[in-house]
Amino acid sequence: MPIAEILTGISLVKASVDFIKKNIETVNDIKGIAKQIDGFFTGVDQMNKSQGKSMSIAEQFGSVENSANDFINRKLLEEQRTELKNIINLRFGPTTWDEILSERATRINQAKEAMRLQRVEARQKQKELVDTLQTMGIIFCVIGVVIISFIVSFKAFADGYTYKPKPYTKKQLQNQGKIETPKYTTCRLKKRIKSKSGDMACIYVGGNKTYEMMIESWCPKQYKCIYNPWGQEPNIDDVINSLNNAVK
Repeated sequence: MPIAEILTGISLVKASVDFIKKNIETVNDIKGIAKQIDGFFTGVDQMNKSQGKSMSIAEQFGSVENSANDFINRKLLEEQRTELKNIINLRFGPTTWDEILSERATRINQAKEAMRLQRVEARQKQKELVDTLQTMGIIFCVIGVVIISFIVSFKAFADGYTYKPKPYTKKQLQNQGKIETPKYTTCRLKKRIKSKSGDMACIYVGGNKTYEMMIESWCPKQYKCIYNPWGQEPNIDDVINSLNNAVK
């Protein structure tokens, strides 16, 4: 229970201070009471950690006595702290208590950093383990695929299977030079006439008199057409006449 922990902390603080007061004049240096100084701070930590934790509703809100006791305990703790500081400074020098606090803060920070590094190392080891397992899984999968492929191939060979290669794709045939790769040029709009039906007959010309004709409702100004040099320009008038006759 938190109240029991608070009482334990108070007892530890009081016992530590009483021992130091009784033996302060007989010790040769601060090491002689180092254990009791640690006990004092341990008791303080217990009191601080137990404040308001896991207390019942009556303990937290329904008891004026608990609030009064807490206030008194805090006042007594401050008195004990001040008394301990004074007797230590009188015995070992006016800056001794501040040096103790500084050293304690340094040790706490070092402990926190050590714990942080331990957590980082633990996470790194966990990550390395996961990576190792993943790598092993991939290796096993590859081995499994190889074994299955070998079994299938062996079975097919045993059954008299004859391998038939797949036909080449158009791209593969073009790369092998078996199919000529078409060349393209930019065909630009040269002439455009609209028919009675609303369609347009558009003549395009590209590099080296490459001619193309397009029948559309709308013709772009240019497009990429197949390079077909030294052609003859289509007779757009004949095309328009044909379109007009088709709508009669």
